Amino acid sequence: MKKASFIILILCCSVKISTAQIEYNYGKFRSGELIKLDIYYNWGFIWLNAGWAKFEIKDTIWNNTPSFHFYSTGATNPGYDWFFKVRDTYEAISEPNEYRPYWFRCNTHEGSYWDKEEATFNYTDSIAITHTENAKRPFSTDTIKINYQITDLLSAIYVCRSVNFSKLKVDDKVPVPVVVSNKLYNLHFRYLGKETIENRQNEKFECRKFAVMMVNGTIFSGGEDLVAWITDDDESKPILVQAKIAVGSIKAYLSEYKKEKN
Repeated sequence: MKKASFIILILCCSVKISTAQIEYNYGKFRSGELIKLDIYYNWGFIWLNAGWAKFEIKDTIWNNTPSFHFYSTGATNPGYDWFFKVRDTYEAISEPNEYRPYWFRCNTHEGSYWDKEEATFNYTDSIAITHTENAKRPFSTDTIKINYQITDLLSAIYVCRSVNFSKLKVDDKVPVPVVVSNKLYNLHFRYLGKETIENRQNEKFECRKFAVMMVNGTIFSGGEDLVAWITDDDESKPILVQAKIAVGSIKAYLSEYKKEKN
């Protein structure tokens, strides 16, 4: 499957703990949060500042219900467009307490490949209506059976940041079922324990470390090729994300973080 996942730096297997044993600290994110990552590409022995990704939370109304609007964009810097041009947009509207998605859409352009997707989630009938088209496949639609654990590629980031890591043991796997390209993928992330990480300004942070199961696509080859470090506090800020890609590897460092006070 050709699915682009450039922005989602933070994503079927058996799991070592059941969903019932996983605890979440929901409700700690607020409208107004902004996260920006600077993305570096490994070129031989040097790291080049090749792009950026940004994540925002806004308030919105969906079917007369107060909701969150997750919005994310990412791109290569203009000087690197000749090598591999990226222009990605993801957005999702989700329930604001447990980040259960109501609607998802992405529009991605990576190199010569483009992809458009949309999904609407109906929990009354336990289905998701999906639409997709890309550079290799014409427009198609489908109906997928879902449950209350389902998420999308963007809402999944906030769900994963909400996991109560203190209840996990090293190598425990947390299931993350995601609708992608008219299909349901039972992805996961694997907890790797605590680690002190240093950013490019030589600041040190106590972090939780985990590996993410990725969807095979134009950039990622699939498997646990992405590792992320998030702060070991209520903010769960992504300090560093690193991943193997089709050609080389990338690192994404937190460059900006804002949140509105309660």
